[in-house]
Amino acid sequence: MEVKFLNFIRGYVRIRFWGTSYDRFLNLCAFHKIILWDLVPSGEGYEAYLTKKDFRRLRGIVRKSHASVRITERHGLPFFVHKYRKRKFYVLGIAAAVLFMIWLSSRIWEISIDGNLSQTDDIIFEYLTEAGIVHGMKKSDVDCQELSSGIRDYFTEFSWVTAELKGTRLLIHVKEGILPGVEEESSEPADLIASEDGTVESIYVRSGVPAVKAGDTVKKGDLLVSGAIPIYEDSGEIRSYQYVAPDADLVIRTSVAYEDSFSLAYQQKNYTGKERIQHLLTLGALSFSLPGPGSSYENSDFLTETRQLKLFENFYLPVYIKKITEKEYYYSDNIYTKTQAEEIASVHFHEFMKNLEEKGVQIFENDVKINWNENFCIVSGTVWIGKNASVPRAIQETQEEELLNEHG
Repeated sequence: MEVKFLNFIRGYVRIRFWGTSYDRFLNLCAFHKIILWDLVPSGEGYEAYLTKKDFRRLRGIVRKSHASVRITERHGLPFFVHKYRKRKFYVLGIAAAVLFMIWLSSRIWEISIDGNLSQTDDIIFEYLTEAGIVHGMKKSDVDCQELSSGIRDYFTEFSWVTAELKGTRLLIHVKEGILPGVEEESSEPADLIASEDGTVESIYVRSGVPAVKAGDTVKKGDLLVSGAIPIYEDSGEIRSYQYVAPDADLVIRTSVAYEDSFSLAYQQKNYTGKERIQHLLTLGALSFSLPGPGSSYENSDFLTETRQLKLFENFYLPVYIKKITEKEYYYSDNIYTKTQAEEIASVHFHEFMKNLEEKGVQIFENDVKINWNENFCIVSGTVWIGKNASVPRAIQETQEEELLNEHG
């Protein structure tokens, strides 16, 4: 569609050519990069389209190939203007519209983002606004490579970012390769100590000296993996220590308390089926309300649908139509049944468990029960989980002397 629009602006013609050497004529067109399209046989010759500019270059090719050429159709703005040249205001209006379309095509009217999971579109749009990337800006002012690098540097969870311009659209594609909350491991020598009470479920040490084994009970602050590796003399005595950054897979079994409660009484929203629809037309920064019902219901919900107008797939315009649907409702007092309350409690508990799993926590078992009183549903209990409940502790300068004295 965009190619057709450009051809309309430049003007194009349909020609019929015939002669004794079609191949030579077509080969010379290809050699001079003259594009013919919709080439079809016609009687003893052929017909095809080409731009007005390329038609002017055919004179030498026609002479060399001994072909005959005749224009059968004329299309596009130049021919239209020539035909209506005596109607000045009409032509000026068309010219103004064309210039306006050219101006529109030089701007960005739609920005889309895909591939983002950890960051919402709104957060990324805030960054773009601060970086000067906004709707209506010139496409020539956007450096896609610089923009991609800036987004990747600002949002460290994005492992790959690319930006591209298509028509009046700026498309930003991202891929996430780093999980939120995962930090780079320190390379500084340290010990690993327990960050909370629990039982060691499993331990695998790649660097350092394990201080506990599976099944051991530990308390917060207990040493799990030592970053001090002893170096022995031939006699078997410790000569010194080599200090390393510990690297270990640790799972400590611990527990978390779960509590939830909610009232059995609630207000139910009942829709009456009555609704009003209002349309809003937005042109850039200007908004216009289209004729429609003006008064509102006492209680109502609003549903807004926004549609941006476009000429072609990638030629968006700064024109938006909003459809606002207002739906009337009223409240009624209700009491949850026992089955309904259990379903709600189950949904809350599964959300709690899902949040734990998203943090990389293993879930072993749970002892959660539902209790009732006259007005509330109360859920409480314990969930046993496994996680890497360890934190690094810097090794003190005096630690080697203390260790040597301990083993001396």
